Amino acid sequence: MKNKKDEIIELTPEELEAQKLARRKKVKRKKVWTVIDRIFGFILATGIMFGVGGLALEYVLVKGPSPALKETFVMTMLETRRFGFISNVFLSEDEVNEIKAKKSVVTDEVVDTSLINIPNKGEDAAVEGEAAESQYPEDEDGDGYILEEIKRKNFMGYMITVLDPSRVFVGMPQSMGGYGATLEEMCVRYDAIGGINGGGFVDEGGAGLGGSPRGLTIVDGVCYNEGYGGDSFVGFDKDGIMHVGYFSLTDVQNVSIRDGVSFGPILIMNGNPMDPEYLTSGVNPRTAIGQRADGAVLMLVIDGRQAHSVGCTYRDLMDIMLDYGAVNACNLDGGSSTTMYLNGEYVNSSSAGSGNSRSFPTAFLFK
Repeated sequence: MKNKKDEIIELTPEELEAQKLARRKKVKRKKVWTVIDRIFGFILATGIMFGVGGLALEYVLVKGPSPALKETFVMTMLETRRFGFISNVFLSEDEVNEIKAKKSVVTDEVVDTSLINIPNKGEDAAVEGEAAESQYPEDEDGDGYILEEIKRKNFMGYMITVLDPSRVFVGMPQSMGGYGATLEEMCVRYDAIGGINGGGFVDEGGAGLGGSPRGLTIVDGVCYNEGYGGDSFVGFDKDGIMHVGYFSLTDVQNVSIRDGVSFGPILIMNGNPMDPEYLTSGVNPRTAIGQRADGAVLMLVIDGRQAHSVGCTYRDLMDIMLDYGAVNACNLDGGSSTTMYLNGEYVNSSSAGSGNSRSFPTAFLFK
């Protein structure tokens, strides 16, 4: 007698086809999941490889024989808010603070205003200055400013030279505190031709509101923030001479500052470049402002954190300013704040999420 399980079950052609289809679907699903598994495995392995490789590279940079490489790496991470913690992976807090302290030197030197000789409107520069001025680019269209592209080996940017310093001023949003304004909004508000971002600002929790300036801030002779946060100050007096230094509110009042912001470090003072040890920095987007001996104002931005331009150091900014004849110069807020606007459009490629301009409380503009 045959057991039930030994019975031969005959299937219809339709049932046989259905079974074949089911098997093919099962095989296909298995192949798909195998491919997906391999892809995720590859991604995971690649991530681990890059992670380990990155840690190994960081270890070589911070523990290797080159102090300069270590300082550049640490400062690049610290200046990038999202990745500041990376510096502490292989270095103690004391070691990181020691590197940071190198750029916290405060000088009591003040600007020698006799080094800046601004020609009266409608008059040519003094004869003794003509030889030096011949190296400067000419204002061919007569609009009083010159835009130039800056190109170096690993970075690029732009320089606006405003020939008359009386045209340069600090712009701000409708009010300080709360929300800041983009560079375009400030230019529209003041009917300005163009400008660059200005001083630092408080950004609690990284919200990006950009409405509250950090450090001493003067706009059209009015003080909007008196607090001293350790940063240097850069501003223009009533005669259009640019001052850089470490000032209290009383100090800026004594030299009749009409517009100025806080940031740093100082790059050049009285024709002398700052000590390179003081200019310890990473490689990032940068903004700076300077003044030539004839009073012309130099507005500089360098793109960074992008394929076409990795960014530059403070020393790179200083070298460019020296090349352009700056007697005094100061670094401004950089990173994703670095922005230049001219004649209704953004000039540089900002690393901000918008690709144009984040909101901030101050900007150096010109009319």
